[in-house]
Amino acid sequence: MLSLLIKDLKVELRRKFELLASLSFVLVSSLMIAQASHLTTKDLLMPSFFIVVVFIAVFTSTTSFVREMDSKTINALKLAPISSQVIFLSKSVFSFVSIFFQGFLELLFLSVFSNDFSLFTAIPVFVVFSFYIAVVSAFSSALVMYSEGRAFLTPMLVFTFTAPIVMPLMRSDVTVLALETVAVTSAVTTLSAYVLND
Repeated sequence: MLSLLIKDLKVELRRKFELLASLSFVLVSSLMIAQASHLTTKDLLMPSFFIVVVFIAVFTSTTSFVREMDSKTINALKLAPISSQVIFLSKSVFSFVSIFFQGFLELLFLSVFSNDFSLFTAIPVFVVFSFYIAVVSAFSSALVMYSEGRAFLTPMLVFTFTAPIVMPLMRSDVTVLALETVAVTSAVTTLSAYVLND
């Protein structure tokens, strides 16, 4: 699993333009949210931050199984002497690293631009949510990798899978969020064997 994760990270770091575009999105979105909070209320900062994290997850889904499909390396990945579950978990951990890195930068910029460093108290919720959304992102990518309409289907799937955890997320209920993350991770890891073996 570690070798797959390292391979994905190396490939991602070589794509400097995409990396720069992602970082630009994080910077611009945090600036816009901070400016909007000055005009309205700071109560919008955290919900807006989590919406941006969901968008980051949608972008990240294109670097998972969809990229393997586009690069025509998916069959080699399937033929590797490792289980489908390990492949799926490796892609999920890669998505988590990517989402967490970009989301943390978003949180940092948002705190600086809004001059509200109390946002860092949401780090435990953010870590658990990042893993949840990473698993959802990887699974969505696996589900749509053969579809021609994946540009439309991926965001729809990520938002649909995110809907059940909106309430514990907004209440900052880390325990419920962690339990739902474990349940969803177990379920989609099991299902990944069927999705990847098609």
